[in-house]
Amino acid sequence: MQADKFDGWWDSPDPKGEVVERPNADGDYDLPVYNQARLITVGGNLHAKSHELLHEAGTFLTGPMRGRFTVAGHGSTQWADAVRNSGVKFTPVTDTLAQWQVRLKCPDPRKYGASRTVPLVNGSYVDVFHRGNYNASATVSVTGNAPGGYTISEPGGVYYEVTGSLSPGETHTIDFRTGIFRINGYIVAGETGVSDIWYIEPGVNKPMKITSSGTVKATVTVLDTYI
Repeated sequence: MQADKFDGWWDSPDPKGEVVERPNADGDYDLPVYNQARLITVGGNLHAKSHELLHEAGTFLTGPMRGRFTVAGHGSTQWADAVRNSGVKFTPVTDTLAQWQVRLKCPDPRKYGASRTVPLVNGSYVDVFHRGNYNASATVSVTGNAPGGYTISEPGGVYYEVTGSLSPGETHTIDFRTGIFRINGYIVAGETGVSDIWYIEPGVNKPMKITSSGTVKATVTVLDTYI
């Protein structure tokens, strides 16, 4: 199967946001602008050894599509989760050749690349970074023994406070995209205090640290994030 048509992956998604004109003045109010879902169109030719295999391949191609869309060989390998967003066009041209096309939707328009993990040091800032071109969200994993909990912070004065205890054998995970706190993979409520979340901006170092009176071992993981 050959893909000759490939649109939407290299482009930035269309913007979205509320537009409010400034009355009796030039322009609009400067309101937040976000990104719509990423739409990708893929199509090309499908060659088969026989007429039967051609239609068998077409049956497979026109089935449900949902999964990880990965592009390699054009700079750094990048991926996004996608789902079919249109009917699949499958047109036999000869007994062993057909043309096909499908549109995919990435509800999260961001593209992701390499994963970067660095250890956090108790009481000292460590630089966190990624090589993408868009704000990234970190994931922090914490193990050890901290009966009094711990705090993850950055120099801007924001912090994420875990008030519950960390027991040996447990793994705490904090998703800084959503602020969700997990113990051994399960979402747990009532174990956090102030729950600020922040991004890792592209191209700059973002200092982060963990602070605890106990013994903790923590890592922060960031994916190269693109738009």
